[in-house]
Amino acid sequence: MIPLLARKYLYRYLVVAIGLPILARLLAFAGQSLEKRTGKDNFVSRGLKSAGRFAQRRAEKSQGKKARNSEHALR
Repeated sequence: MIPLLARKYLYRYLVVAIGLPILARLLAFAGQSLEKRTGKDNFVSRGLKSAGRFAQRRAEKSQGKKARNSEHALR
């Protein structure tokens, strides 16, 4: 049986390792699909895409991955 303290860290790791990247992709996808449907970039689609990028950066940072330079050059 996993001790109570270790369980807390295990659940936190699972949320960061699995849940956060999925959430990031869903937010970015929702922003892109809204932009395609309306035909132009608006406040909501920009917010969703920005939130998706932020969540992806946080997921990569928590997993210890290095920042991708190609992504920073595009902004």
